[in-house]
Amino acid sequence: MRLRSKSIAVLTPVESIEAQLKSLGFIREYEATVVSDGKFWRRMLFTKGYESVSISEEIGYAYPKDPIISMYATDTTIDKISEVLT
Repeated sequence: MRLRSKSIAVLTPVESIEAQLKSLGFIREYEATVVSDGKFWRRMLFTKGYESVSISEEIGYAYPKDPIISMYATDTTIDKISEVLT
């Protein structure tokens, strides 16, 4: 199984992304709040076997939100996740 990494910023709500991940069999492993560059981020990690997807969403009053999706997965999984993002 060949895995590759890809990160993208999207305007899709986190709930839609999370629903797509769950439908693909991913499980949320953890959720944490982190501080980076003076901003607070909600970060979630989803895994399925050797594949992993991280969602980072800035916490605050900024709209529209633009979550960052970082994927380390097969091309098939990346394509399926990308379908909901476009």
